[in-house]
Amino acid sequence: MEVGFQPKFKILVSFYQIAATLGPVYGVRLHEDFTRWTDFMDAISLDLLGLTYPDACIGSMGDRLLLAGLWPIFSIMLGGAALACCALAEWLLSGRADALRRDLVRATLRRLLYWAILVAYLVLPSVSRSIFKARQCESFNVDDLTAERRSYLVADLDVLCSADDDEYSGLDAYFWAFFVLWPILFPLAFLALLLSIRSEVRAQRVRATARACRFLWRDYDPRFLFWEVVDLGRKLSLASLVLFIQTDTGSSKILRLFVASVVSALYLAALALARPFKRDDDLYLACTANLFLACCFTSGTVIQLCESAAYEDMCKALVGFDSARGASEFVIALTAAMLAASLLVVLFKTVSAVRMPTIRLCSSGRPPVLELSPECHFHGFISHCWGTGQDQTHTVVRQLQLLLPGVRIWLDVDNLEDVGRLEESVRDATTFLVFLSAGYFKSFNCRRELYAALGSNRPFIPIQEADVDKGGASIEALKAECREHCVETAPPAYPSYSGPGEMLARVFEATPPIVWVRVNAFQLESLKAVAMRMLLHSPYYASRPAELAGGVMVPRQPGPCAFSGPVTILVCRDNEGAVGIARALKTAAREGRGSTASAETVTIRDAEEALEGVNAAPLSGHVVCLLYLNDKTFLDAGGAVARLVQAAMDRRIAVAMVHEQDPTCGGVPFRNFFQQTPQVLLQPPYKLFDTVAVPLYPAPEHRTVSLRLALSSMGAVPCDAGPLQRRWELLRRRIAVARLVRRRPAEPCQQPVVQP
Repeated sequence: MEVGFQPKFKILVSFYQIAATLGPVYGVRLHEDFTRWTDFMDAISLDLLGLTYPDACIGSMGDRLLLAGLWPIFSIMLGGAALACCALAEWLLSGRADALRRDLVRATLRRLLYWAILVAYLVLPSVSRSIFKARQCESFNVDDLTAERRSYLVADLDVLCSADDDEYSGLDAYFWAFFVLWPILFPLAFLALLLSIRSEVRAQRVRATARACRFLWRDYDPRFLFWEVVDLGRKLSLASLVLFIQTDTGSSKILRLFVASVVSALYLAALALARPFKRDDDLYLACTANLFLACCFTSGTVIQLCESAAYEDMCKALVGFDSARGASEFVIALTAAMLAASLLVVLFKTVSAVRMPTIRLCSSGRPPVLELSPECHFHGFISHCWGTGQDQTHTVVRQLQLLLPGVRIWLDVDNLEDVGRLEESVRDATTFLVFLSAGYFKSFNCRRELYAALGSNRPFIPIQEADVDKGGASIEALKAECREHCVETAPPAYPSYSGPGEMLARVFEATPPIVWVRVNAFQLESLKAVAMRMLLHSPYYASRPAELAGGVMVPRQPGPCAFSGPVTILVCRDNEGAVGIARALKTAAREGRGSTASAETVTIRDAEEALEGVNAAPLSGHVVCLLYLNDKTFLDAGGAVARLVQAAMDRRIAVAMVHEQDPTCGGVPFRNFFQQTPQVLLQPPYKLFDTVAVPLYPAPEHRTVSLRLALSSMGAVPCDAGPLQRRWELLRRRIAVARLVRRRPAEPCQQPVVQP
């Protein structure tokens, strides 16, 4: 899950670009005590020219207009020159390869386009407002007897707003040229770019030009691709075009404020109804910004009334304020609240992103490219049996949507409009996900989808629900079900179907089914495996397989673990399979290269010899007793496993349990162990199963996680852990030993040594 800084930045800057115009455009003069805050708003509004050079230092009004209208163009050209120099240097360092030269030229042009869009977007409201200084006049009374009034430019009171004034007339050419260039041509250019890429974006087949224009469309739903142009029109209307209203006296009237309030209210309603943003938090922040703007314009109206001298005590009589200070404070509070709201949203999304990270490529650390093939509109179609797989299918899709933002998976509850068009929907997806559960092949509609996938030659991604208690079935049972029911002759979607053998080959043999595990880190491994297969069949990575060679990863997922000192693992010979698990754990500890301890620090000893042997060497370092839970645990003839586990607990040695999940290796439900385990170990002071057993899954990706979790339960810490985390794990180990001490009777036995 990404934080989404770009849309929040755009919303915040847009808010202040409009709020900063309350004084210069709408004539709202905030109380003098708040001038520092208004200066801050001017800085956020990105009016760089106004912040850098006072108007009086630039020269005549014509010079100011030229500089205001041309400096962004110079900035774009300067950025282009810098990009060209970087590309030239890269080409020279590469040995002047012709193929690289062409690629560098294309890449530089794309970067220049992105830079031009960024600069134009950020400065357009302030530049447009600066252009309108050539038309912004204020009327003054020059003769009380005749009531004669004259208008002068607000930006330069030496210029008379009259056709008779040569300097004022000379500004017309500058004004109209820049007016056409900035408020008209640039938004039209943005619109033309979006029109040229709309088919790519809506089909999620983003190519070079669309990526270069991503600043304009990435934050919006593809149905509202042109919303940025709409929002740009709103900003231009409120920040500059409103100056066409009452050119001479508009700054002292409330008509502009009324129009701005109406525009803000209408845009807020449009946002709420259309919901153009991809993310809800961006929509809520945009709605909040426009609500605050409407309130600011309403407060500006109050300030105008309070500042008016038309009637005595107008502020008190009409508004209820003694002065305009109260309304000014409300405006300041609103603008400050917008900044606080933006920061809170960013903080909240950052925390959420840390808790819900997204899939990234191991080769680059970047999110994968989710490009679609030209004939498809979905990355995957998921087929499932309603009776046994519906709930978990929904979990698969929703979790993939969180881990792969932007992925489109066809799911019946979301996309099914006509059950008669199932075959068409299958062909509209790049891959075919099969959620295998009990009764799947018995479903007629599921078989329709299977035949459609065979007929359109879609890559199969089988996902197996293995938990029988949750509607799952073994591979053998699923194959038998397929042989029994996939027997249609020449189905309409695939007339050349040759029988169950072909279906078995595609579903079970082409690629091994991914085992679906519901539990925390194991579920994440299942989802990563599904995502990896989907990416392998995407058109983008079909031509770039090297980028997927390292696989995919999720930041902050459990990684290799290592011990911080010598560790002895005690295993019982009569606990069948425990020795093999101990060896696998020792091998897993070798993953932590560069850690403070290598695999050689892990010693495997026979529990009976270590705990009951007459000539046994004393135990040193951190000692753990490994208990492997399967269908034979505690059922050995002599009861040695139970006796040695009890002896280990009497000596305050921690017992680490792993629970086998593979039925072929003796995996049974955990409830069975309450019948197999001697009562003495279930009752105080032992309470064996107060400690959580680590599930041991057979699939390679899940088994790796199981071994890491088992090592962690034994006191190992992640290899990339910092000093604080290592100290915390050490503290947890000491707390565990202390609990053993409290619940065991004191005996004259050797205490385990805990190594820092």
